[in-house]
Amino acid sequence: MSKFSFDTIKDFDKHIKDSIPNYDLLSEGIVSLSKFFLDKTAVYFDVGCSTGRMLELIPHDGLKIGLDNSKNLLPESHDAVVYKNVDLNEGYEFKNACLITSIFTLQFLRFDSRRKLIQQIYDGLNEGGGLIVAEKVFSNDSQLQEMLNFSLYDYKDKAFSSQEILDKEKSLRKILKPNTSAENQRIFEEVGFKRLGIFWKFYNFECWIYIK
Repeated sequence: MSKFSFDTIKDFDKHIKDSIPNYDLLSEGIVSLSKFFLDKTAVYFDVGCSTGRMLELIPHDGLKIGLDNSKNLLPESHDAVVYKNVDLNEGYEFKNACLITSIFTLQFLRFDSRRKLIQQIYDGLNEGGGLIVAEKVFSNDSQLQEMLNFSLYDYKDKAFSSQEILDKEKSLRKILKPNTSAENQRIFEEVGFKRLGIFWKFYNFECWIYIK
């Protein structure tokens, strides 16, 4: 892993599990919460779907659509699951959505693209529809930020060498641009979401649920 890249990484799902503590528990929580929104007459979208793991886990009987800009990660479309190679920085028109998930995706988009996409997500959700968003965030406190970073490095040290961890940090400098939690929530509220709450957090990762 001398240079991290979504275009060349192998065994992506294992890499994420080894990089984010309690990722399996997060996935279980998302699947459980998804069941409150699923409507077989509507569409479930996964924004930044990568290998399609979340799309396969969520038991939606209607159409599922996965969006990602990394061609090497996208599976072939099958049955009721459609995978689309999309540049999310350019936005996407969502229609008739009962549920939309975005798991550690927005943090990789340009700042000027995130609000537009979130607005499109809100507009495309049916009334009562759900949005589940997981993001890496910065702390407002520099000492706490350092503590969280090094605790995360301790976790990653179980699966990666110190050099691999450092190389990935260098590779992500230009593409990973997290907000603080408050900055993220301000954007979601400004586009229209008023019903929201956090249901999972570990170190500097957190996941929120929004209801239109």
